[in-house]
Amino acid sequence: PPTGAEGNLAALAELDEVVLLDGLRERFLRQQVYTDIGDILIAMNPFQPLPLYGREVSERYRHHEKGTLPPHIFAVASRAYHAMLGRGGGGPRSQCIVI
Repeated sequence: PPTGAEGNLAALAELDEVVLLDGLRERFLRQQVYTDIGDILIAMNPFQPLPLYGREVSERYRHHEKGTLPPHIFAVASRAYHAMLGRGGGGPRSQCIVI
């Protein structure tokens, strides 16, 4: 499976509307419904059940390092939680997630 870096469209040399939509379509067709664009996570409705939310998946994302796993809502939640607690240096920081 692609790593987080491959799932981050902000890493592309050029990012415009056409490139963004093509990248999202390609990932959707591979059932990769989460895509990062920098610190933004885009989630697409897969219109079918996918094994994305079980305990095993949750555990993988609990203490992962950014860019080592594919984009996922669990990664966003983990980063926000650890930043709120001040883990990783810099002291506790307020967090906000917009859905």
